[in-house]
Amino acid sequence: MKKVIIILTLLLSHFLTSFAQAPQKFNYQGVARDNSGNILPNQNIGLRLSIRQGTPTGTIVYRETHNASTNPFGLFDIEAGGGIVLSGTFSAINWGAGPYFFQTELDASGGINYLNMGTTQLLSVPYALYAETSGSGGSTGATGVTGPSGPVGETGATGATGPTGVGPTGPTGATGVGTTGATGPTGPAGSGSSDLYNNTFVVYGSSTLSLGPPQSSTHTQIPGLTQIITLTGATKVLISVNGNAQTTGTGTTYSAFSVGILSNGTLVPSGGTAYQVITTNTSVAQTFDDFSTQSLLTLGAGTYTFSAGARYEAAGGATVNISGGSGSALQGSLIVQVIPQ
Repeated sequence: MKKVIIILTLLLSHFLTSFAQAPQKFNYQGVARDNSGNILPNQNIGLRLSIRQGTPTGTIVYRETHNASTNPFGLFDIEAGGGIVLSGTFSAINWGAGPYFFQTELDASGGINYLNMGTTQLLSVPYALYAETSGSGGSTGATGVTGPSGPVGETGATGATGPTGVGPTGPTGATGVGTTGATGPTGPAGSGSSDLYNNTFVVYGSSTLSLGPPQSSTHTQIPGLTQIITLTGATKVLISVNGNAQTTGTGTTYSAFSVGILSNGTLVPSGGTAYQVITTNTSVAQTFDDFSTQSLLTLGAGTYTFSAGARYEAAGGATVNISGGSGSALQGSLIVQVIPQ
């Protein structure tokens, strides 16, 4: 059997929608290649997926199989949680009792002689499922202690007494005008806690980014998808990018690109990059596709600039239009969630 290299990308889109209706599955996308790096196009493959608890070799809490077919680019899409169940119940997984690890096994001939392709930790994909099973979050923390009052300002000087009238009593002298004392400093803010999704920041695309061949070496910022936040201490931050793209190609061609998350101008190392291929044929031209990626970061105190960037990933193909401004069907979004510790 050929040794198969499989490049996998976990995608979870729109997990911020109503948790009461969160689907008990998530998208799973991969590209199958042989040991020379060549893709395996138009081929039936067999997959066995396992979720292990605690360690990469820990207890299997759920296992299922899928039969899938790769497209002309070796790409396949399935829904984890929607296959033929071998053991466990997907909806009964307690995502709060992790960590959990995702194991992939593959038979490139489409059978059941599976080859282990590796195990990776699930970091942020099941957040919507965890929110559904864990309730609406912890109770609101107690109100912080009121800060001390500022010092009282100095009393203004007394005005001079008016002159004594001669004959009839003269008018009363004007009231003296004193300066108002300075306002005392504001006491420190009381400390409290907030539930998981209180601190959420969302920005939207302002215009379209067009990219085309040849392959670029850096990511170009998508217009409008930038958010600056300041953290006062060690904090987890969940960044998500969603949107749509359209190839300009006609006839039989394609557009290949990636969308990544950048922190202070640097691509984040822990995932956060989605690779997309949009194809056309003689019947359908200038087709659309959506993109989605996210990354969970642990950061210290400081000011951070989060943004979404894209780059073209092939030597050939057609130009692709990514995201857009208000009213555009392509308009993307950048969502930053600060999760208090």
